[in-house]
Amino acid sequence: MGHKGMREWSGEELSNVALGQNGFHVLTGTTAVTAASKGITYWIALKAVDGASEVEASTYGAGDDFSKTGVYGSGNWVDLADGDIVYGAFDAVDMNSATDYIIAYIGK
Repeated sequence: MGHKGMREWSGEELSNVALGQNGFHVLTGTTAVTAASKGITYWIALKAVDGASEVEASTYGAGDDFSKTGVYGSGNWVDLADGDIVYGAFDAVDMNSATDYIIAYIGK
């Protein structure tokens, strides 16, 4: 397992990550997007913007995937209200609608 969670960074680095200083990607659409396709290893947070979004995401490392069943790719999207943030390590994200928008904050 390559991800050590919050203990991977010093306090100062974690503050920078939390503020999005590693950068972000704006994701939209109904086609799954992988972190590898964006040239990174994973995203550390997903934020719904411009309205509510139905999202599922693949967990990078240990733990369940972000879906209603805990299994990525099952089509069991989780509803995020506008402005909701989910923290974790995600290497793939899928949305239910072409009008759903997610800001995916870059981890590595």
